[in-house]
Amino acid sequence: MIIAVSDVHLGYEKSNREDFIRFLDTCNSADIHDLVLLGDILDFWRRNNAKVVTDEIHAEIVDKLGNLDVKHIHYVVGNHDYYLLRLSDRYEGNYPFTVSKFLRLEDRGSKFYFIHGYELEVLANLEPLSIETYEHFSEKMCFTKDVLGWFLSHLWELLERRGGIWRQTSMMKKPPHERTDIDKIYNLAISKGRYLLLGMKPNEKLVYGHTHRPFINKERTVANTGSWVAELSKKSQNWYLMIADGQMELKAFDEKAFP
Repeated sequence: MIIAVSDVHLGYEKSNREDFIRFLDTCNSADIHDLVLLGDILDFWRRNNAKVVTDEIHAEIVDKLGNLDVKHIHYVVGNHDYYLLRLSDRYEGNYPFTVSKFLRLEDRGSKFYFIHGYELEVLANLEPLSIETYEHFSEKMCFTKDVLGWFLSHLWELLERRGGIWRQTSMMKKPPHERTDIDKIYNLAISKGRYLLLGMKPNEKLVYGHTHRPFINKERTVANTGSWVAELSKKSQNWYLMIADGQMELKAFDEKAFP
């Protein structure tokens, strides 16, 4: 069984962090082969990195993640926690889970491709930015709460103004529910031609987060894992994806009915 979850945004005041603790507790007792943390679990854009992980509740969550009784834990970075990729490279071999930009897994012959989803937003809405430029921006935004980060962020803004892409980068900083053109991301995600832009294989099913809007398309080839933040209605919060026997099922967290 594969469980995928994204967009908890620990460090953001609207994070449903107590609910996520209960989710991890139930994961610890379930028969999970792969747990996929699909990005933006931590939010380094809104708070100092050290403060995010040393907050008492966040520290408890990080400790639980490092000691979960699951066979494999995978961390696919999002835009708000992109710096973890550099940290994992720096301390290679000493992280309790793998950290990457994308992940491929297989379950009962079905193949799945996991990304956070910022790639879709760049491709659909932020032209002429490249994915690589956006990733550079995302890493720098992980330091906006210190002096160096402030300087780099403002220098970046000046360069963006000169390049005529200020509107796009202003939109990048907004929470997903406040951004325009979300439908364009959805349309790209469900397109049969998506694999050419995302590095997928044509027979792989796509799983992503980022937009905070949980769904599975009717063909059951694309799924969004939703979020754990109190921004939209209650029915849009605290979702995860379960993959069993090669099939995807999107579920709202209920510890009595887990998984």
